[in-house]
This record gives sequence, C-alpha cells and structure tokens, in this order.
Amino acid sequence: MILVTSCNSNSNTIKLNNDDWKDYSVIRLDQSLTNDSINEIHQKFRNYPELYENFYVKMIRAGKKEEILSNTISIETKQKLSLFINDTIIKDILQEIQLKFTNIDYYKNEIGKGLSRYETLFGKTYSPKKIGTFFSLFNSDVHEFDSIIWIGLDMYLGSENNIIKLLPTESLPNYIKNKMDEKYIISDVLFGYLMTHNSQYLGDDFLSRMLAYGKIGYIMNLILPDEDPENKFRYNKDELEWCVNNEKYIWQYIIDQEILYEKNFNKISYFFNPGPNTKNFGSDSPAHIGIWLGYRIIEDYAKATDLDIKEILKEKNVQKLLSTYEPK
Repeated sequence: MILVTSCNSNSNTIKLNNDDWKDYSVIRLDQSLTNDSINEIHQKFRNYPELYENFYVKMIRAGKKEEILSNTISIETKQKLSLFINDTIIKDILQEIQLKFTNIDYYKNEIGKGLSRYETLFGKTYSPKKIGTFFSLFNSDVHEFDSIIWIGLDMYLGSENNIIKLLPTESLPNYIKNKMDEKYIISDVLFGYLMTHNSQYLGDDFLSRMLAYGKIGYIMNLILPDEDPENKFRYNKDELEWCVNNEKYIWQYIIDQEILYEKNFNKISYFFNPGPNTKNFGSDSPAHIGIWLGYRIIEDYAKATDLDIKEILKEKNVQKLLSTYEPK
C-alpha cells in the first residue's frame, strides 16, 4: 500500500508504505549475448516476440519473425547471429556494458518505486513486475515490448566512454552522445511509460501540445520525488537553470511570434524535438523547451486550483489550464 497526502500548496507526497516495489525482477538479455550459446540466445529471445522481431529482424537483420515460433533457428540465421556476437567491435561494446552495469538493482528499485506510485495514483497495474535490459545497437534507449519495459544499456555508457567517442557523429550526433548518461535511465523509463499510457490529445495547436507534455511532466514530479529535477527533462543543471532564468523571454517570444495557436507542426516542432538546443533561442538554450514550459503552466494551474492530478488530467480546456499561468 502507498499513501497519498496533499496539502493546500498542492504538493503531493506519495509515501511507499510497504515493499511492493521490491517485487520487480530484471531480465538481462544483454548478458545473454555475452554468456550464452546461439541456441540459448534464440530460446531466450523468443520468449519476447516483439523484442525478437525488433532486435533480430530489424536491428541486426538476423532471422525472420516466423522463427519466433520455432524451437530451432535456420542455419542462415545462426550464421548471421554468430557473426554479430563474435564481431570484435560488438564484443567490445558488450564487454563495456557488462563492466558498467554489473548490477542494476538501484535502477530496478527506483523504477519500481516510480511505477508503484503510478499504480497508486491511477489504479493501474504494471503487471509484469519485470524490467528488461538489452543491447540495442545504439538504436533505442527505452521501449516497451511484450508489455515489458526494455532499456538499451548501450545508450547509457556515457559520453566519455572510449567506444562512444569513436562512434561517427553522422550516425550518433554529439548532442545525443552528450546525454548518454546513466543518470537519465530512471526518468527515461517513467517518461516513456507515461507517454505510452497517459498521453492526452488536447489539440493540434502549439498550446495544446505543450500542455499535453506539461501534464506528463507534472505526473513525473509526483512519481519521482527523489529524482533530480533536471533529469526529468533530460537536462543538466545548467540547462534547467537557463530555462528558469529565461522563462519570461521564452513566453514573450511565443506571444510576439504568434506561435501559441499555431497548428502547422513544421513551424513549432523545434520546441519539442531533441537537438543541441532550441532553434531561435541561442546555442546556450537546451532542446525541447516547450516540454519544460508546458510543465510550468500545469504546475501553476495545480498550485492555483489545489486540484489533484486526476482532476487536472480531466481538465481539457486549454484556456482554463493557461488562465493561472504567470511567467517568472
């Protein structure tokens, strides 16, 4: 059981009242690629058909999705998979993953706590009680396959890792490398889960998109109270500070450029997309500042109305959600 308490300032505290979050287990498919035979790898991956198809068929192009149904794999697939896991570079990457992530109990526990708080808030259950890790070939940080959350650990080796430094910027730009930090794992998992299960459609215009992200950001604050605030936006401390210091400027720019009700996504996408910065706001600005600003608007609405998160989510009138916002 988890207790939720609130006070007039609308600060919600969700207390973990027992050890339900300790029930989570970890599936280390990344270790299977290092320790198991080809047949054992096949047997383990076929337990997860969606991941099998996305990993075997799409990422490393070894095998066909029909082989999910078979206890054995074709000679051709066996050869391709063998070439893949015995490739010198691949072996080096897998070794780096094992060295850095020998034990991931801390992440499992913190993710479990976040999901337990989510279950209390919404009465929904993440029934598998499992977290999976795999090698994504630098294609995926967090994905949900087969109703299980999977973490591509290669995406969190760190920007200073020698292998990451050697990867060509054409395939992995520096702004991505710079954020390949394990400190983002917990927030990435919960943000991805919320975007899949709690994302709301409020409209196609800029304000509606911003507020939809803002609601996700507000939930993140409730279920990850111990996480550093900058991590929840995939920022570092300087980037979050830039947003805080320039909030009035960001808002004034949106008003002056008449962006607030713009529906052409090509004209507003730079406020939400990943990148080295947000276009038109200088090289010191962080990316996707529209997500952060959406959170700020929802935060002000929550404080002004003292509504709980369920009532906030029910409110879909964007003008009402905006009415209490005061740029700082």
